[in-house]
Amino acid sequence: MELNGKERMLAACRREPVDRRPAWMMRQAGRYLPEYRALREGREFLDMVRAPEVAAEITCQPIRRFGMDAAVIFSDILVPPAAMGLDVSFHSGRGPVIEPVVRNEGAVDRLIDFDPESACGFLGDTIGRVREEIGDERAIVGFCGAPFTTASYMIEGGSSRDYLNTKAMLHGRPDLFARLVGRLVDNLIPYLQMQVRAGADCLQIFDSWGGALSASTYESVLLPEMKRLVVGAQASGAPVILFVNGGTHLLDVLVETGADVLSIDWRTPPADAISRVGDRVALQGNLDPCVLFAPPDVVTRETRRVLEAFAGAPGHIFNLGSGILPKTPIESVEAMFREVLG
Repeated sequence: MELNGKERMLAACRREPVDRRPAWMMRQAGRYLPEYRALREGREFLDMVRAPEVAAEITCQPIRRFGMDAAVIFSDILVPPAAMGLDVSFHSGRGPVIEPVVRNEGAVDRLIDFDPESACGFLGDTIGRVREEIGDERAIVGFCGAPFTTASYMIEGGSSRDYLNTKAMLHGRPDLFARLVGRLVDNLIPYLQMQVRAGADCLQIFDSWGGALSASTYESVLLPEMKRLVVGAQASGAPVILFVNGGTHLLDVLVETGADVLSIDWRTPPADAISRVGDRVALQGNLDPCVLFAPPDVVTRETRRVLEAFAGAPGHIFNLGSGILPKTPIESVEAMFREVLG
């Protein structure tokens, strides 16, 4: 049995036999690549996201270099908040800034329910251009931010260490928080479905900040809307991968979302994840991105260790336990993929 990258990726998502583990990296299209840095020169980040010819080129850069099984579209989880009427900008050394913040009824009421075809048509165009280059040999991964992470950016106005305003609303104004999360899911479902119509083969939901919540809070407050988002995305026919950074304590809850794949971070012991989820879901992960700063022989050894640790999992997609870091040495990435791809 010899599969191409797209077949291999989709089979693993369905927990079906594969000829070898499929592999890709979160944030694989980005700053660690010199060709990306050259293209970024003089360009604003969101301008690149909204320019399909540029975004498609960036998406394909790592595929040309390393030949991984899937191309994750170059975009950002803050595209939907911008389409909902917020001003989103990126500042060097500070990261994203979202204005105005969403902290009261009026701010939630002013959000726009957007048509993804017209408001985010550039993303569909990007996906189509990537498909033209990679054909059906590799999978295309579309994505969105999870409701909690997206809502947190909108409430905090940017990145946060303690999510103070978000948690204050979640606990102090649960009705308002539920309205905001509900509005987000109403818009994220068609946004993901649009990506599949454009050519995405599978979808990943990024809950970058979800690990900041207790299991009981995640289950009572977010699980119903997460289920609705996953089911709505799956209605497109594409499998859904859910990544919750720092979510080791949430695994038992996350299985209940109905996602096809749970992507786990490097803090989660593979044996623990396998024993807790059983054969209910495939697993993705989970090499520590910082391992890639070690010499190539160490990277090879640690990559092999991850592959061996997940050997008993019913469906495993090799990935990092979080996004690749900007200054990662290229030779370490090459060593990792040599070990996985053969």
